[in-house]
Amino acid sequence: MVGPSIIFYIFFAIPYIFLMYWLVKQDKKKYAWGLAIVTIIAIVGIIVSQKASKVAIENYKQHQIDAREIERENRQDSLNNR
Repeated sequence: MVGPSIIFYIFFAIPYIFLMYWLVKQDKKKYAWGLAIVTIIAIVGIIVSQKASKVAIENYKQHQIDAREIERENRQDSLNNR
């Protein structure tokens, strides 16, 4: 799965966004500025989370490739030492 986990959205992102919008609504004077800032923060957070997920998946795939190569080398070494 490329992208943030559903658990991240359910437990962190969605409650954070609702809480921030609620807090901004409490401030009657700067409602528009606060809403814009919270929206930007939420969008940036989602983008960063997606990029981090992609990097983690790429690292995991590379780790699998490296582990297979090491396993092949170890198998070759054990066959050569017999």
